[in-house]
Amino acid sequence: MTPSGPSLPLAILAGRADDMRAEIMVRISDCRMGGDPLHLTGTLVGPRRGRDMTLPTTVKLVDVTADHPAAGAAGQALARAVFTEPAYWTPELPNLYRLQAEVQRGDQTVAVVDRMVGLRRLGVRGRSLWLEGRRWVPRGVTISPMGFEPTSLRSLSAAAVIDDPSDAICEAADQAGVAIIAVLRSVDDQPFDRDTAARRIAGWALRPSVVLAVVPRTANAEESMAIVAGVRPLKGTMLVGLEVDGTQPPDAVPALVADAVDCIVVDLPLDGLPHHGWRLWKANTPLVAQRAVATGGSVEHRQDCDRLQAALAAWGLAEGATQLPWDWAGYLSAAW
Repeated sequence: MTPSGPSLPLAILAGRADDMRAEIMVRISDCRMGGDPLHLTGTLVGPRRGRDMTLPTTVKLVDVTADHPAAGAAGQALARAVFTEPAYWTPELPNLYRLQAEVQRGDQTVAVVDRMVGLRRLGVRGRSLWLEGRRWVPRGVTISPMGFEPTSLRSLSAAAVIDDPSDAICEAADQAGVAIIAVLRSVDDQPFDRDTAARRIAGWALRPSVVLAVVPRTANAEESMAIVAGVRPLKGTMLVGLEVDGTQPPDAVPALVADAVDCIVVDLPLDGLPHHGWRLWKANTPLVAQRAVATGGSVEHRQDCDRLQAALAAWGLAEGATQLPWDWAGYLSAAW
């Protein structure tokens, strides 16, 4: 976002979406109250993949601020866009649209938006993650920001697990077609601040490549609930997960926290397996397995996701069980 004046918070909210039609709402907030109401106009042009753009379409933003008095009173401008035959973003087809818009207060332009955005159909069905109408099982490897190589990750069909990914990394992943699992980290081991964490996660939600934001287990239950509550109105189709200690029984996870997130990341030590109590996981919240590797993260650890999957399959059949009543929703290799 390139502002004319102070930077204004931007949110893109998903509406109804199917193969033939998609709706989004673009919302920009201005904390400076008073004066004329805000208005938002502009276009979205695309789709574009890398440098390729074939048969681009132009979709106009229609200002609907007047239809939402509460939003206008809160200093927000709202605009609606309707796509026919939309091109959705996936790692295989990273389709993007260029959003160009102006926010005006009376005759004054208070901000200009120029950025690439993606339409993404991502959600949860039962105990599985679904992307673009099919079950999606991410295999993710921990990558340091300096070691992010989108070409290598894409060739291995691997997602990148990154602590607090920068906007530049997310933009590169958007264009390359690499899914990112963003892990929220506190600064200098200080307590998590709800508003700061919510703003960071809301920024990731604007990036189609960021499919999952993870609240780490270093956050206590109260902090986790506050963060999840703060980002729920802002996260769009991006999923929010909670990391928990997988060597402890699932009863250690507060039910209110488990019910509030989209998935649980069950964190395991090097060569570790989950507590046997996880076999009896009864909640409908998907479980993503994460296990440490012996050295720093890199794309070479993509095969560790397959090893983890095999180890968990054997674990699920232990103690005379014929099969688990649920499937793991994903497998992550974590730097140790």
